[in-house]
Amino acid sequence: MRSAVVVAALAVMAGGLAACAGDREQAPTTVAQPSTTVASPTSVLPGGDPPVIVIPGVRVPGSATAPAPAAPDPGLPSRDDATVDARDYQQRESFYFQSPTGNIMCGILADAPFGVGCQLAHANVIPPQLPNCSDAPDRKVAVHTVGGKSEFLCTSQGIFVGEPVDGTTKGGGATLNYGDTLVVRGVACTSTEQGIRCDAAGHGFTISADAQTLF
Repeated sequence: MRSAVVVAALAVMAGGLAACAGDREQAPTTVAQPSTTVASPTSVLPGGDPPVIVIPGVRVPGSATAPAPAAPDPGLPSRDDATVDARDYQQRESFYFQSPTGNIMCGILADAPFGVGCQLAHANVIPPQLPNCSDAPDRKVAVHTVGGKSEFLCTSQGIFVGEPVDGTTKGGGATLNYGDTLVVRGVACTSTEQGIRCDAAGHGFTISADAQTLF
């Protein structure tokens, strides 16, 4: 009787092992694929403390080439360029001067829209940009610069003419002698025998009886 029970138990165990073996044979087998990723080559920057390891494609702080410095800005004229005291040319909140001949009268005005400008009492040459201008009293040639823009004007008024300062009735303000430079409000005006030149941060004009230019 005991032999029969043992035989039966062994038969059950054998059946279970066969079933487990069958399950293992039916389960899919997963095979790990070898990695194809290749480590990026590295290099060491000399002189590092500690050494700096460089990996291609990875930016190293401070290793980029510094950009070239920008070109210097012309900026505003320096007061060191002035050869005269601006207060000698001040009339209220504006500044006026004239050439030694009195033919060129200029003003650095406090209010827009004229900025800094000059006008001629007499012009030998009329710029082609002013076809309707002449040397008549109500058609005087003028130039001015404001807001970084220079242009010609044909004026019937003394826009840039200051009040008389020498006891006469002729306006124009104090004389800016040849070789002198007046600097005020970021504008530099220089008097030469060839005329007056005014520069406001790289924009301005030159003016004389024989020629007028803008820049």
